[in-house]
Amino acid sequence: MNNVENNTPSTQKKVESMTGNDRKKEIISLLEDLGIVRVSDMSKRFGVTEETIRRDLERLENEGLLLRTHGGAVLNRKDGPELPILQRELVNLEDKKLIGEYAASMVKDGEVIAMDASTTCLQMAKLLPNKEITVITYSIAITYELIKKTNIQVFLIGGYLDRHSLGNTGTPAEKMLEGYHADRFFFSCQGFDLQRGVSEPYEAHVQLKKNMAAIADQLVLMADSSKFQRKSLVRLIEMEAISTLVTDRQLPEEEMQEMEACGIEVVVVN
Repeated sequence: MNNVENNTPSTQKKVESMTGNDRKKEIISLLEDLGIVRVSDMSKRFGVTEETIRRDLERLENEGLLLRTHGGAVLNRKDGPELPILQRELVNLEDKKLIGEYAASMVKDGEVIAMDASTTCLQMAKLLPNKEITVITYSIAITYELIKKTNIQVFLIGGYLDRHSLGNTGTPAEKMLEGYHADRFFFSCQGFDLQRGVSEPYEAHVQLKKNMAAIADQLVLMADSSKFQRKSLVRLIEMEAISTLVTDRQLPEEEMQEMEACGIEVVVVN
């Protein structure tokens, strides 16, 4: 995709005279036309450093206008049920793939695993081998991925559809878990650290995840370092309850050591 237009003298003069606000307006305009922008392309287009573009994207994300991805950004549309999860899937995509790949390698033949509706678990589902396992999930997106793998038995939890996550939640979903057992619960979050534990923004998801954690022998948290020390509204669980944390190498070394001292196995991908 080529986002750089011809640099005529008049265009160059216009770009050089752009303020930060003008640049941000132009970025949003390009996102509305293209759906995605790249930091490297925007740096060339506006004649500024890539770090300047990253700051622009960070400010626009804080204003709720876009979502940053690995190397760029996508428009934060709110007018369709499928867009939020598809956009979130692109955020830190490479780290999520690596984390999902490792988590998928943990699963053994004959296991029963539970998976939440996170985009990190969605990457894991895409990378799961076609083993004789059972997957309990409330995610329609994950179910769709697993349909293709005929050896995997899928138990889809029903309930009220959350269009942003494509997950089923609510009391009916929670009651469906009664009497079931899982060897491991794989899940992600919006924020985590030893002081606040694991947190999420939506209470309906938190209650369902608590029920899934309660039926599992081991809890596997899959969270890239961008979620470390991020604050969210509802507390899900203490970090000490986690069996394994799968994360990336940007997590501070001293924090990993503290977690390991609490009995958490920390796995660093890439």
